[in-house]
Amino acid sequence: MESDRPKEIIKLKAAVVDAIRTTMQRSGATESFYDKITGGTGACENVPTAFMLHNAAELSYLSQTDQLQMEREVIECGLPAVWTLGRSFRNEPRVGDGRHLAEFALLEYEARGMDLTALIAFQQELLLVAMEVALESPIIPDDHKGRLKKFIETPAPVISYTEIVEKLASRGVSINWGDDFSSKDEEMICVLEDGPVQVTRYPESIKFFNMFRTNRDPRVNDAITSIAEANKHRWTVECVDFLLPWAGETFGASQREENHDWLYTKLQESIMFKQMVDIRQQYYTEQGGELAETTPEQVKADAWRPFISYLRLFVDNKDVTRSGFGLGMGRLIQFLLGSTSIIAF
Repeated sequence: MESDRPKEIIKLKAAVVDAIRTTMQRSGATESFYDKITGGTGACENVPTAFMLHNAAELSYLSQTDQLQMEREVIECGLPAVWTLGRSFRNEPRVGDGRHLAEFALLEYEARGMDLTALIAFQQELLLVAMEVALESPIIPDDHKGRLKKFIETPAPVISYTEIVEKLASRGVSINWGDDFSSKDEEMICVLEDGPVQVTRYPESIKFFNMFRTNRDPRVNDAITSIAEANKHRWTVECVDFLLPWAGETFGASQREENHDWLYTKLQESIMFKQMVDIRQQYYTEQGGELAETTPEQVKADAWRPFISYLRLFVDNKDVTRSGFGLGMGRLIQFLLGSTSIIAF
């Protein structure tokens, strides 16, 4: 059977994608496709790992995510949901650690009218579909099929970031509220919960700028509050990371922000945007000539420009409830195989 492993992995990948495509079609989601060269909005998921293209007329990147383009289609085209299976490119220093790749298949989904509760349920449904496919694969050992059957019979628990931090701290893990989880933390969380677990409501400071803020005070009429103030009050966002044994964070998901003013301020204050400004400044300096003379104010304006059309979506389209996720397919297959290393996909 070992000689058939490459062939069976290819067949498993294809079967999982087919099953997910069927589930998406049944749910009313439309498959869509996107460019892999972006001016900024597609390279903002993990900015320090973005691949820059130096031979383009404008500063361009290889895409890391299609999320903001998908949101546009859901809002402008009136589609209830869209999904895509594309490539994500990361100049990732952790390649080779069993969890990270420089290029991988990223399945993304965006739905209108979906809140965090519905998003959690849909992620569980997709994982169930994938595990059921794996049970039919001859490459999965019987003992691991036994584990998958247990996970199928018992849905993954849903637990908040704050509760998880308290659990880890009570077991001697050195972690503070506001810290992101390391891969070892994620492994321990899956051990503590005895399998896959959906962790919700992470601190706003460590998540993407357009995640919906959980802690809204109606007494201030949605007045803008800085991220520093949000951290002071331990404010969180309506997000969920689906952690899987062996693979760690495999789905990264959230309900999206609906208010234009909140989006504007959160983007402007985000660490992500500051990183994009710094990268652009470095790029201009390296190019020399007139670009090297660009003022800091103009550099910031240039970094902001790719996001203008996205922000305009919410000027006339108020209170558009929507949610979505990114699913790393290599990590999903890693989990299905019970492998200690991520599977190239």
